[in-house]
Amino acid sequence: MITVIFDLLKMLEFIIAGIVAGLLGALAGLGGGVVLTPVLTLFLSIPIIYATGSALISTISTSAGSASVYVKKRLANDRIGISLVTATTTGAIIGSLTANFVYAHGLTWVIYVIFGVVLLASIVPTVQRSTCELPPPRNPDRTTKVFKLYGVCYDPALKIWYKYWGVRWWLGWLIMFFAGFISGLLGIGSGALKVLAMDWGMNLPMKVSTTTSNFMIGVTAATSGSLYWYFGYISPFIATCTAIGVLIGSRIGTRMLMYVTNKQVRWVFVAVLAYLGFRMVLRGLGREGLLPITSLERTIIATVLASVIIISLYIIFTHKYKEVQDMSITIYQAQPESPSAVERKFTSIVSNLLKYGVLLSIIFLILGLIMLFLHGGSVGLHVQLKQILDPSSMVNTREITVMYVLDGILRLGGLSLMMFGLMVLIAIPVVMVLLNFVRFLLERDILYTLLALITFVNLMIAIFVLPIFILHG
Repeated sequence: MITVIFDLLKMLEFIIAGIVAGLLGALAGLGGGVVLTPVLTLFLSIPIIYATGSALISTISTSAGSASVYVKKRLANDRIGISLVTATTTGAIIGSLTANFVYAHGLTWVIYVIFGVVLLASIVPTVQRSTCELPPPRNPDRTTKVFKLYGVCYDPALKIWYKYWGVRWWLGWLIMFFAGFISGLLGIGSGALKVLAMDWGMNLPMKVSTTTSNFMIGVTAATSGSLYWYFGYISPFIATCTAIGVLIGSRIGTRMLMYVTNKQVRWVFVAVLAYLGFRMVLRGLGREGLLPITSLERTIIATVLASVIIISLYIIFTHKYKEVQDMSITIYQAQPESPSAVERKFTSIVSNLLKYGVLLSIIFLILGLIMLFLHGGSVGLHVQLKQILDPSSMVNTREITVMYVLDGILRLGGLSLMMFGLMVLIAIPVVMVLLNFVRFLLERDILYTLLALITFVNLMIAIFVLPIFILHG
């Protein structure tokens, strides 16, 4: 009885960690993984190799759960998102292969330090944009017209319709490639960098950047997650619990985002980034023996440094850009626009796919947890309950085939039910990309049909081609 209670408490810890990550991820377009991985490693003592793998899968839950609402309300610009995931999926493949090399050669501390540096490096450009609800206007450039980087949406917090347009698509694409690489390397959705690419690089409004980032994160995470699955870096139990928690948190955050301002979102965003960034760097240096201090000392140092930076930046930037705050809203204000019949139809289909796909996945995940505690592992897979629940014990997903999972489902095996739920999560972004491919084809948009096809090919390479190539290589 005591063991069962301990396991249930452990499950509850992971779910709560997921809720926190999902809430912050939905509010800031982070995808949850950027918060979840530090929480799992710093506070729940999960080895980072499993924290990153589980966070990637859970990130898809955040993305799909949030994006289903954003797409329906047309806050997310799916066209801009599709144009940029060509970069993130390419980068994710390279980053995932690099991560496998790093872990295989015992360089885990490097992941901690890079993780922290990436978070800290994204603070200043983000804070710089916190002084106005909508960005200072830039004249449209050649890429604005070629890639149709414009849109109109309604902001419930501002209670206005506003138009927007992006610039410098090439710069956004380059940052997105790096974001995809970091996603694969660190096992995160790299939403912070995606928001940076659209917000700073392409001059899109923060809320559009945030919601479009959530739309994109699932596709990027599915690319990296497929390779992490093959490498054996995913703990089914941790991934299941955090995915459930992340979905709950993301649903709460999604509704909160509708009624808070960009400035409020941004400051919460940078405060979290600052603390976790310092904490991860200190942890990495500590593992290598370069900074031998206790966990409590790392927490205190990270809190102090983050507080000093946030307070200083808040004073500097709010004073420096005080006069900008009210001008941009007037410039961007616009009349409502109705989408085409094809766009309206596919927007509804994609929104329902994300909504009900995640619901189906969560049903299997919850059912899997219930059966896991009732009957142990999955018949035919020879995996014991203790091994599945032990965060430091690897259940090698590389050896779990689709046929094993299907056989286990018929026998109501807990592990198989959970694994199938995780497979459904990975499949959702793939189907979403296919739906957008069909939509652009019907709209006779050659450029975006090609871009959607490139993204789909990248997904197929990650899911099917590279595992076979590595296996026989």
